[in-house]
Amino acid sequence: MSDRVPVERSVLVLGSAPEAGWVSAELAALGYRVEWAAEGEAAPGGAAAAGVAYREGRLVRLDGQVGAFRAWLAGNGGAATSLDAAAVVVASGNRRLMPWERYGLSPATPNVLSVPQVRALLGAQRPTGPALEHRNQAFLIALDLGGETPKETATEALELARDLRRAWRGEVYVFYQNLKVDTANLDALTRQMREEGVLFCRYENPSLQATDEGVSFTYVEGTVRGDLLIVPEDTAPGEDTQALAAALRVRVGEDGYLQEVNVRQHRPGHAERKGIYYAGRCHLDADLATLRADAARAVSDVDALLGQGYLEPEQVRAHVDSAVCVRCLTCVRTCPHAAVEIADYEEVTAARVLDLACRGCGACVANCPVQAIDLLGLDVPAWAQRVREEVAAS
Repeated sequence: MSDRVPVERSVLVLGSAPEAGWVSAELAALGYRVEWAAEGEAAPGGAAAAGVAYREGRLVRLDGQVGAFRAWLAGNGGAATSLDAAAVVVASGNRRLMPWERYGLSPATPNVLSVPQVRALLGAQRPTGPALEHRNQAFLIALDLGGETPKETATEALELARDLRRAWRGEVYVFYQNLKVDTANLDALTRQMREEGVLFCRYENPSLQATDEGVSFTYVEGTVRGDLLIVPEDTAPGEDTQALAAALRVRVGEDGYLQEVNVRQHRPGHAERKGIYYAGRCHLDADLATLRADAARAVSDVDALLGQGYLEPEQVRAHVDSAVCVRCLTCVRTCPHAAVEIADYEEVTAARVLDLACRGCGACVANCPVQAIDLLGLDVPAWAQRVREEVAAS
């Protein structure tokens, strides 16, 4: 007898980060029915891709299980509407902030600008005349002041350093403590920067001064003076991350981001609740190329799950003996995968394991105080079976 359960190739994408649009478009191109939900009246970044239905609203509850989720969305009007999907991709992104206090600076500090401010200056229309204001100046870009700079904004600062060298022909210094060049894209970028004359300086205990006359950065190898100090933005979890995690019934890590680590397996981008996937900034600090690759990974994960049009439960999965269950809710509380519910079945009210949602981790089996739960499909050694029978008979 087959355990295959037919499912619709449908996906709910949550969030307004760029990754949400990338994932939605790629899934629609593969023939999936895609619902993209985010707060705002229009699809972020422009109209949604062909085959993508955009909905305004925030998730307030997610019922059901993989293959048969029901999402409840609340819009500005307050009334919640529902939609069904077989899988969910979360691409809610992060937020940006300027950590002036951590830097020991303020927006009013002379000759200090943020990376976005300088990027705007670089992209502005050039003034006419024989002299360009910023030509041949010295620019000091400081990473890791007061703490490690996120890879996302550090990459933006490095790209700005390269472009300053090219466009304004100035001396460009990049000061850093712990620059992680651990991807092919970042390695190629830093090699290119060095070839084009950008100088990298590693520091430990710097002394920084900024006055109306300029800026200076003193470290172990001496003092470097410049015309402008440039500092990057910081990143933080989105303001709605905690509420979103509660609605999804998934965990948040100690850093405040969505947590994809599972007690049984570590698969990047997989939530502990089967059928929910993370894409991009909501769970990952990375450069743009890696973020795009992570979005493509989420699409591949969804297609691997739903592409055949059916789902099958795990070979090893939990099962509740409804006649023994005392409805203490221990299994509901301890299941890390939201795979247990209290339901009316077999003429009783008892805990029930959702077969498709169960990962067979055994947490509910270990915690059940009345031993009402077993793992199906698990080969039990003879000695363990004897012990189990003796305990049950006592």
